[in-house]
Order: sequence, then structure tokens, then C-alpha cells
Amino acid sequence: MSTADYITYIGLFVFVLATQLGHRRVTARKLVMPLVLVGAIGAKYLVQLPAGSTSHLLEIGGLAVGLLFGLASIAVVKVSADPATGKPSTRAGFGYAAVWTVALALRLSFAYGSTHWFAGPLAAFSVAHHVPGTAYAAAFVLMVLTMIAVRSAAVALRAHLAGAPVEWNELTQKGVGRRIADRVSDVHTL
Repeated sequence: MSTADYITYIGLFVFVLATQLGHRRVTARKLVMPLVLVGAIGAKYLVQLPAGSTSHLLEIGGLAVGLLFGLASIAVVKVSADPATGKPSTRAGFGYAAVWTVALALRLSFAYGSTHWFAGPLAAFSVAHHVPGTAYAAAFVLMVLTMIAVRSAAVALRAHLAGAPVEWNELTQKGVGRRIADRVSDVHTL
């Protein structure tokens, strides 16, 4: 993993914690933005997923670990209707930060270890099982995407169950979402 990759992962971690810790109002944009961000960053790893049974097992492993961390992160987030506005809100604290910190530490430890601590055994395993280096990166991107998707979906579901559903129409009211909606409606009127 390059220095740029380390900076990207740490930057994403800081972004997630900075935008989700504490008491926060839930909006559709706040649920979708981290998915878009990770998808954009991870696109270079996911454009062409490595083939082969071992590569697919690593990718499935990334999904499974992301699911577990996503469930762990949402377990420590309180979702409710804000008493003042009736809008959905979350409250995330130390437990949430700890889950994200452990997930990041494990990813970075593996990345660092793969080039410093256990490079030889990992290379031997990869050659013996026909695993390209991109399979590991794809597994980590899938892990983060799954973790964020589980968190976003669970927050939306729990907000709905709390009587404060997320207003998804806001995605088409402003900015890029509005321009896309306008173009789609223009195509349908032709």
C-alpha cells in the first residue's frame, strides 16, 4: 500500500468520525455521501474484481467482515426522533469511535504487515493460490463499503421505526441530485 493509500484511508476515517460522532441530524445526503465517497475512492479497485476462487473468497471475507463491523457500529449508535424538530437524529460516542478505530487498525496493520512483517508468507500464499495483489485491496474496499452501507441502511430503518423517516426526496432537490433528476425528466419528455 502506498503512502497515498494510507493517507486516503486515514482521511476517510477522520471524515467518518468528524461527520458522525456526537448528536447529529440525519439527512439522506449524510447517509449517501460516505457511500459515494468510498465508492469513488474504491472504484479503481472494484472496476475489475480479480477472478478465481481464492480471490472470490477474499472478497466474500471482506463483505462478511464489513457486515460484522457495520452491525457492531450500529449497535452503539442511538437513533431517534429529535424532540424539537421530529426529524431523525443519531447519537454516537466512544463505542462507535472504537469500532471504527479497530476496523481501521486491522486494515492498516494487514497492509503494513504484508510488506514488512509477513511479506514472504503472504507472497507464497498468493502465488500458490493464484491471488493477485488487487484481491486484497478489493476485499478491503468491499469491507469499508459494506460497513458504511450497513450503517446507513440501519440508521434509515431505525429512524423510520422511531417515527422520523429520512426525507429521501432531498437528494433530488439540490445540487447534483437536482441536475440528474432534471436530465431524467427531460429525457422522458422527449
